[in-house]
Amino acid sequence: MEKITLKELINATGGKFIFGDPDSNILNVSTDTRHVHSGDIFFALKGKNFDAHTFIGKAIEKGSSGLVLARMSEEISKYFPKIPSVVIVKDTLKALGDFASYYKKKIAPVTIAITGSSGKTTTKEIIYSILKNKAPTLASFKNYNNLIGVPLTLFNLKQEHKYCILELGVSVPGEMDRLADIACADVGIITNIGKTHLEYLGSPEQVFHEKSKLFASLPVKGVAVINIDDPLLVGLKSSLKCKMVTYGLIDSANVSAYDIQIGEGRTFFKLKLNKEIIDINLSLPGRFNVMNALAAAAACFSLGVDNNIIKRGLEEFTGIDMRMEKIESPSGSLLINDAYNANPDSMRQAISYFVEGYPGKKKIVVIGDMLELGKYAENEHKLLGDFLAGLPLENIYLYGNMMKQVKENSKLKNVRHFNDQEGLLSVLKRKLNKNTVVLFKASRGMGLEKTIGKILRP
Repeated sequence: MEKITLKELINATGGKFIFGDPDSNILNVSTDTRHVHSGDIFFALKGKNFDAHTFIGKAIEKGSSGLVLARMSEEISKYFPKIPSVVIVKDTLKALGDFASYYKKKIAPVTIAITGSSGKTTTKEIIYSILKNKAPTLASFKNYNNLIGVPLTLFNLKQEHKYCILELGVSVPGEMDRLADIACADVGIITNIGKTHLEYLGSPEQVFHEKSKLFASLPVKGVAVINIDDPLLVGLKSSLKCKMVTYGLIDSANVSAYDIQIGEGRTFFKLKLNKEIIDINLSLPGRFNVMNALAAAAACFSLGVDNNIIKRGLEEFTGIDMRMEKIESPSGSLLINDAYNANPDSMRQAISYFVEGYPGKKKIVVIGDMLELGKYAENEHKLLGDFLAGLPLENIYLYGNMMKQVKENSKLKNVRHFNDQEGLLSVLKRKLNKNTVVLFKASRGMGLEKTIGKILRP
């Protein structure tokens, strides 16, 4: 974090200065007492199941230089006269976002914001792989994509950073309004619209409505990067107040791909950047990752990045943990760990690639519940069973309560359901050999990576 004073924080948040030194410097920002360092200013956030105001003593003990609170706490008096600076605000979460937005504008990097139902993190990391070869670039850590993670990412900006890449995740109505306001992006990407967070957003239409707010937030001189293969997103073109760059598998897109060849863990394709054709050897599997690569290339193209730098960044990127991650097991079988998350669309994409990408291998899928689908959950799991029927799979192993719908409402063969991972592991281990490849796919809450870990540590 660059030099910034407590006085600037007070002005940015509209907070009330209680005591301390308003001209003191803030070294960093923390929201978790477990990670507070000397000189940090601590924001005491409050959620449904926690209230950090009860832990401010720990922040003081660790050398926090200041506290941003929604209320005064008796806990503070215990540390007199070693009390740090104190600022009172109406809402500490809002204050965190306001301060982050102020700090970002002070550094003024070109900012790319990414949202979508799937592919956000991969697209973000590919963009980073490209832009870091052009100029110092900051990208959000892992999936720091919410109202806490986005501000914490921004506080890592340095004066040297010319680009900032943010992932914006939405799970409740109205969240994108606030995230877009904090991000204040120059370039916006919506990777796709699918069936995610339906339990909280209510319907696919609401998912579209919420995510489309990113484009509405872009300035007149900004750029909307549009997936031209998605009819819903194409429909937003007429409402844009900014420029646009399109990408997809359609030749009319500004950035497109053709002659796609799927290999074992790799994808080869020809990238069309305006009128130039570039051969790409992508260390990522599947057509869905071609789309992620195109989104990244289109964003960088819109910023005037040289085609050679785009090619280099695409080919240097090697993937992310738990997203189609290839692991060789002690038995010689190949494990594909795609268990970071799942929704109906990403589940089908992963399985489709799996079937296409490993010809000649005995293929087993281990799939767990797709969570946060709300009233759509039962039907979406039934439809998954229909999708699986007829695919050349040696075995289908289902894990979780909702996956019972797949077995009970389909005509699948070679299928077994498990209520616990121990039973699943016992059966699966007997199937593993050098001729077998296994795909693991489920929502993050199902914890399928635990089964993978036990396979790797016999």
